[in-house]
Amino acid sequence: MVDDAALAGIAERIACDDLTAQLYDDLIAQADALLTTPASEYEFPDGRTLLIVTREVQSRLYALAMAYRLTQDERYAARAYEEMAAVAVFPDWNPESFLSVAELMHAFAVGYDWLYGYLDETQRQVVRDAIVTFGLEPAIAQHESGASWTTRTNNWNIVCNGGTIMAGLAIGVEEPELANEAMHLAFDALPVALAEYGPDGGYPEGVTYWGYATRFLVPIMASLETAVGDDFGITETAGLDRTVDFGIHMTGPAGQPFNYYDAPSSGHPGRTAAHWLAAHYGEPVYAWWAEQGAVRQSRPLPPLHLMWQGLIDAVPPNEAGLPLDREFDAISTFLSRSAWNSTTANFFGFKAGDNASSHADLDLGTFVLDALGTRWATELGPESYDLPGYWSAGPEGRRWTYYRKRPEGQNTLVINPDATPGQAVDARGTLVATGSSPDASFAVADLSEAYTAQGVTSWQRGMALIDGRSRFVVQDEVTASSPVEAWWFMHTSADIDVAPDGRSATLTLDGRQLRAVLLDAPDGARFSVMDAVPLPTSPNPDGQTPNAGVRKLVITGPESAQFRLSVLLEPLPTGVHGPEPAVTDLADWAVAPAPDVAPADLRVDGEPVAGRSATSHSYVVDRPPAPRSRS
Repeated sequence: MVDDAALAGIAERIACDDLTAQLYDDLIAQADALLTTPASEYEFPDGRTLLIVTREVQSRLYALAMAYRLTQDERYAARAYEEMAAVAVFPDWNPESFLSVAELMHAFAVGYDWLYGYLDETQRQVVRDAIVTFGLEPAIAQHESGASWTTRTNNWNIVCNGGTIMAGLAIGVEEPELANEAMHLAFDALPVALAEYGPDGGYPEGVTYWGYATRFLVPIMASLETAVGDDFGITETAGLDRTVDFGIHMTGPAGQPFNYYDAPSSGHPGRTAAHWLAAHYGEPVYAWWAEQGAVRQSRPLPPLHLMWQGLIDAVPPNEAGLPLDREFDAISTFLSRSAWNSTTANFFGFKAGDNASSHADLDLGTFVLDALGTRWATELGPESYDLPGYWSAGPEGRRWTYYRKRPEGQNTLVINPDATPGQAVDARGTLVATGSSPDASFAVADLSEAYTAQGVTSWQRGMALIDGRSRFVVQDEVTASSPVEAWWFMHTSADIDVAPDGRSATLTLDGRQLRAVLLDAPDGARFSVMDAVPLPTSPNPDGQTPNAGVRKLVITGPESAQFRLSVLLEPLPTGVHGPEPAVTDLADWAVAPAPDVAPADLRVDGEPVAGRSATSHSYVVDRPPAPRSRS
């Protein structure tokens, strides 16, 4: 990944760039601390896998080997070999969880290659033997036995095959036959996982696992580029040139991601990989994103930041002309904000989604909402991976007994709640209309598949930024074959004060306020407040994470076979609220064209709709800005 010319470039940037110099100082501090740290041991701290150990080994080898290459201080090289020698005598690399094997192959490939000139032949043999015995031979065996990761489309495929490719490149000269066989198998298996980035860079497993997969994919591409001068078409993968857009748009103004599925509410995903992708695809805004990760991330930072930071000048989104809104079509997700250059901007993330995705929750229609520098509508994120049956996701799967994975643990509708999973576990939603302009944006999703078992024949949900992108609307329209009981949920860390008539509520968080207004609903529908705990009719297994400090803004009402719920969510920076907007059917949410252009930017069911007239209500928005030439 880093040849001699690249090392010289790093040295030049250290001398003239403050961020690179800080990254270098961080690296040396990390490497110095490791000099007196005992080598890793074979243990399972999480009780399941070797992954905690493998990630520590990986971090150590990157830091020590890079410190050696930049300083030629042999203390770092000696400590790096000590680490590899200790791991080389482990009983195994935990092949039952092949991510452990893959990440150690990745780590040993880096250590072997970067320290090759320092190691003597005996030491090289120790490292090579470990790569062969614990890495490449088990990888070949798992391909031949049809292990699930060899055909999966998710992050496992990329990480496991990526580790195999890097290990093969590292020792290919000494072990050509074995390395060649392992790499051919890996290259044959990768395309089904790479296709998940298409067509527009969105990633179906959510933002955290996008960051994980991409962090291991980019070193493959960079290694192939420097080792053999050919990445065999990986960089031509549809959507890969735009995939950093996913991380950028999925992150709110204050730095929190739209963390649906098994994603935490903090972090800056894809940061190190974005440096290399920025330079390779000529996207300066990606370099900005990567640098944001370097600035925000807690220390120590991965040496990958130091390796690739500064390869291209960074340009922030507002200067790069990045649009305020972005739809990722394949994953049916829409992101919208009022500005790029403000941490207090308004923002929403909204998904139709696919309940059958890897790491999925039953969360069709969920959303997050940021305003005034804080997150008002929150996603709870992952539950403990160690809970019994957490990965059992079929119709009877135990995953759906856990609150954070059920519809009631999301910001969406729940229909006729009971002990069943709720939403259909194979349901998929689609975005059927979107629009944006400098003053407003919206997305409408058809989510009808979610509740067919409850008799729902049609459910559409729309979310909009209206009135100069100053206020939000969430609107549901439901039709069922017989009256249904509906619960509307929004999780929040704010205190909630419901008005006596139940038609409005004031949310207060850190001295800031947001007002919720029930614009339209069946007679008798009211706001209320609940704790973020299972409903009385729901399963409630032991061991779940307490959702401390989180409560739910709730709407309930009489059973109905056809109803509309329209909710205004208005940030109150001055404490004064505006007039209530008119309510309009989702079918009439539209793009109003500018007078001198054709109305060509509305989509319905993925097809452009021309000539649709605009009506004079708050949800009509103007023509969106022109897209970047790349898209």
